[in-house]
Amino acid sequence: MVKGFRKNIGETIKKYRLATHMSQMELAGKIGISYQQLQKYEKGINNISISRLKQISEALKIPISSLLEGQETERVAEDISEYGLSKEEKTLLDLFRKIDNKDIRRGLILELKGIVEILKKK
Repeated sequence: MVKGFRKNIGETIKKYRLATHMSQMELAGKIGISYQQLQKYEKGINNISISRLKQISEALKIPISSLLEGQETERVAEDISEYGLSKEEKTLLDLFRKIDNKDIRRGLILELKGIVEILKKK
Protein backbone atom coordinates (compact mmCIF):
# COMPACT_ATOMS: atom_id res chain seq x y z
CA MET A 1 0.00 0.00 0.00
CA VAL A 2 1.22 3.49 -0.65
CA LYS A 3 1.62 5.85 2.28
CA GLY A 4 -1.27 8.13 1.22
CA PHE A 5 -3.55 5.13 1.03
CA ARG A 6 -2.48 4.00 4.55
CA LYS A 7 -2.99 7.52 5.88
CA ASN A 8 -6.49 7.82 4.39
CA ILE A 9 -7.56 4.47 5.83
CA GLY A 10 -6.06 5.42 9.18
CA GLU A 11 -7.99 8.69 9.22
CA THR A 12 -11.17 6.79 8.35
CA ILE A 13 -10.60 4.32 11.20
CA LYS A 14 -10.09 7.22 13.61
CA LYS A 15 -13.23 8.96 12.35
CA TYR A 16 -15.40 5.89 12.96
CA ARG A 17 -13.71 5.14 16.29
CA LEU A 18 -14.44 8.65 17.54
CA ALA A 19 -18.00 8.48 16.21
CA THR A 20 -18.57 5.44 18.42
CA HIS A 21 -16.98 7.22 21.42
CA MET A 22 -14.34 4.50 21.68
CA SER A 23 -10.81 5.19 22.90
CA GLN A 24 -7.75 3.85 21.14
CA MET A 25 -7.17 1.59 24.12
CA GLU A 26 -10.70 0.14 23.90
CA LEU A 27 -10.54 -0.54 20.17
CA ALA A 28 -7.02 -1.95 20.43
CA GLY A 29 -8.17 -4.28 23.22
CA LYS A 30 -11.10 -5.51 21.14
CA ILE A 31 -8.85 -6.49 18.25
CA GLY A 32 -5.92 -7.77 20.32
CA ILE A 33 -3.23 -5.19 19.60
CA SER A 34 -1.55 -2.44 21.62
CA TYR A 35 -2.98 1.07 21.51
CA GLN A 36 0.42 2.17 20.14
CA GLN A 37 -0.07 -0.13 17.13
CA LEU A 38 -3.56 1.26 16.57
CA GLN A 39 -2.08 4.74 16.80
CA LYS A 40 0.39 3.82 14.03
CA TYR A 41 -2.48 2.54 11.87
CA GLU A 42 -4.48 5.73 12.42
CA LYS A 43 -1.48 7.91 11.55
CA GLY A 44 -0.73 5.88 8.42
CA ILE A 45 2.70 4.85 9.68
CA ASN A 46 2.19 1.07 9.47
CA ASN A 47 0.56 -1.07 6.80
CA ILE A 48 -2.72 -2.66 7.78
CA SER A 49 -3.84 -6.05 6.53
CA ILE A 50 -7.29 -6.86 5.23
CA SER A 51 -7.81 -9.28 8.11
CA ARG A 52 -6.99 -6.48 10.58
CA LEU A 53 -9.39 -4.14 8.76
CA LYS A 54 -12.05 -6.81 9.12
CA GLN A 55 -11.40 -7.04 12.87
CA ILE A 56 -11.62 -3.26 13.19
CA SER A 57 -14.84 -3.08 11.20
CA GLU A 58 -16.38 -5.79 13.37
CA ALA A 59 -15.27 -4.04 16.58
CA LEU A 60 -16.74 -0.75 15.33
CA LYS A 61 -19.85 -2.58 14.06
CA ILE A 62 -19.55 -1.17 10.57
CA PRO A 63 -19.13 -2.85 7.17
CA ILE A 64 -15.50 -3.19 6.09
CA SER A 65 -16.41 -1.27 2.94
CA SER A 66 -16.98 1.80 5.14
CA LEU A 67 -13.28 1.83 5.93
CA LEU A 68 -12.42 1.78 2.23
CA GLU A 69 -14.95 4.35 0.98
CA GLY A 70 -13.42 7.26 -0.84
CA GLN A 71 -10.09 5.50 -1.27
CA GLU A 72 -8.46 5.79 -4.64
CA THR A 73 -8.19 2.39 -6.22
CA GLU A 74 -4.64 1.30 -6.77
CA ARG A 75 -3.68 0.21 -10.23
CA VAL A 76 -2.35 -3.31 -10.11
CA ALA A 77 -1.37 -3.80 -13.75
CA GLU A 78 -1.06 -1.89 -16.97
CA ASP A 79 -3.84 -1.84 -19.52
CA ILE A 80 -3.92 -4.91 -21.72
CA SER A 81 -3.29 -2.76 -24.80
CA GLU A 82 0.16 -1.95 -23.39
CA TYR A 83 1.09 -5.58 -23.92
CA GLY A 84 0.26 -5.38 -27.61
CA LEU A 85 -2.75 -7.70 -27.56
CA SER A 86 -4.98 -7.68 -30.59
CA LYS A 87 -8.70 -7.08 -30.30
CA GLU A 88 -9.34 -10.83 -30.74
CA GLU A 89 -6.82 -11.70 -28.01
CA LYS A 90 -8.37 -9.19 -25.64
CA THR A 91 -11.87 -10.56 -26.35
CA LEU A 92 -10.67 -14.12 -25.74
CA LEU A 93 -9.04 -13.09 -22.46
CA ASP A 94 -12.12 -11.14 -21.32
CA LEU A 95 -14.41 -14.08 -22.05
CA PHE A 96 -12.04 -16.58 -20.41
CA ARG A 97 -11.95 -14.49 -17.22
CA LYS A 98 -15.75 -14.63 -17.00
CA ILE A 99 -15.66 -18.43 -16.62
CA ASP A 100 -15.59 -19.30 -12.91
CA ASN A 101 -15.53 -23.09 -13.31
CA LYS A 102 -11.93 -24.34 -13.15
CA ASP A 103 -12.73 -27.56 -15.00
CA ILE A 104 -14.22 -25.67 -17.94
CA ARG A 105 -11.22 -23.33 -18.02
CA ARG A 106 -8.82 -26.30 -18.03
CA GLY A 107 -10.89 -27.95 -20.76
CA LEU A 108 -10.72 -24.86 -22.94
CA ILE A 109 -6.95 -24.68 -22.53
CA LEU A 110 -6.63 -28.35 -23.50
CA GLU A 111 -8.86 -27.75 -26.55
CA LEU A 112 -6.75 -24.80 -27.65
CA LYS A 113 -3.55 -26.81 -27.20
CA GLY A 114 -5.09 -29.57 -29.32
CA ILE A 115 -6.02 -27.11 -32.06
CA VAL A 116 -2.49 -25.69 -32.07
CA GLU A 117 -1.02 -29.20 -32.34
CA ILE A 118 -3.31 -30.01 -35.27
CA LEU A 119 -2.32 -26.78 -37.04
CA LYS A 120 1.40 -27.54 -36.51
CA LYS A 121 0.99 -30.84 -38.35
CA LYS A 122 -0.44 -29.23 -41.49
